[in-house]
Amino acid sequence: MNYLKARIFAVVLILACAGLVYVNWRQLQQEGSYSLKLAAFGPVCVVGGFFLLLFPQHAGKPTTTKEKIIVLVVVGLGLAAGLVNTYLMDPGMFGR
Repeated sequence: MNYLKARIFAVVLILACAGLVYVNWRQLQQEGSYSLKLAAFGPVCVVGGFFLLLFPQHAGKPTTTKEKIIVLVVVGLGLAAGLVNTYLMDPGMFGR
């Protein structure tokens, strides 16, 4: 019960951002256009939400060097997921 608020926030964050990524994919399929920012940064929030859901004690501003490195790794994984998502949505953007 100590981390209930953080876990609820994580679930809301995951659902909201995954929903936005889904809407972005639907827009691409139906209209042929998509939001580049949402394609790149939507997965960052999903990955961050899963991290917060699994490790709610890391919610808040990182204070130690170890916590800062963990945050950078999580953001890096999220950006990598966003890059993959963007590539899957528009391979021509990457010179293909």
